[in-house]
Amino acid sequence: MEISPYIYISYRCNNNCIFCSEADEYMEDLKLKTIKQIKKEVSQARKHYDFVNFMGREPTLRKDFIEILEFTQKLDFRQIGFTTNGRLLAYRDFVKKIFAAGVNQIVVSLNGATPEVHDNQTRVNGSFSQTIMGIKNILDLKKENFSLIINLLLTKINYLELPKMINLVKDLGIKEINILNAAPLSKRSRSKKIIMKMSELGQYVINILEDYKTDFSLKFLLVEFLPCALPKEGRKYFFPCLEKNPEKVRIPLCKNCPYSDKCDGVLKSYIDLYWTKEFRL
Repeated sequence: MEISPYIYISYRCNNNCIFCSEADEYMEDLKLKTIKQIKKEVSQARKHYDFVNFMGREPTLRKDFIEILEFTQKLDFRQIGFTTNGRLLAYRDFVKKIFAAGVNQIVVSLNGATPEVHDNQTRVNGSFSQTIMGIKNILDLKKENFSLIINLLLTKINYLELPKMINLVKDLGIKEINILNAAPLSKRSRSKKIIMKMSELGQYVINILEDYKTDFSLKFLLVEFLPCALPKEGRKYFFPCLEKNPEKVRIPLCKNCPYSDKCDGVLKSYIDLYWTKEFRL
């Protein structure tokens, strides 16, 4: 088993996102891990990494979530974090327990700048309000040296909302922003109605980021955007994701790519949608 600092601990979610890459057949054979299994994975990760991030679908739904964090806290990780839709963080007492258990990084997903756009993506009325409240609670209760990252996940439906999304989180006081390209890994996301052509979306994102190039308080990273799908001036934002996916394959272009040691290739399901002619070194 490959050791990763990104540990999946839950396959349940309180959202029902139209773009979810972890829905349908992609996870249909996965059983909920026991806390014993999770503790073993955390212990193994500590031998190779000084940070860990718990992922879902929605990790905070586990009844033993705090217990998992408290166990992890004892292993002296430099950074303990998790990725969430932020809805349960609308409850301040829960956030206090999370911080008491040693968490010093939280990654919150946001899918629009308004309830209409965000809730249309999650298919849960009121999810936007809870997520924003969760972000505010984190900002209000966090201590020094805490990292709050906002994931802005883009689809063909919401990508034009990106400038408003950036300004929203900037106004809230967020400094770290990841811009994510939706992955066609499930029946619901494996569609041209959801997934944009990566080079077109990449060019759009880089054009938007030009407006923020003099704002040195903001840190942007592009996740699940291949370097060969980005204009050369935008490749500085490329994030070499540490999550390994067996669905990614190498294409001929990879042989001469300077990013081949940081990039695992293209998703087979993406190639089925758009082929590979758009990619350029």
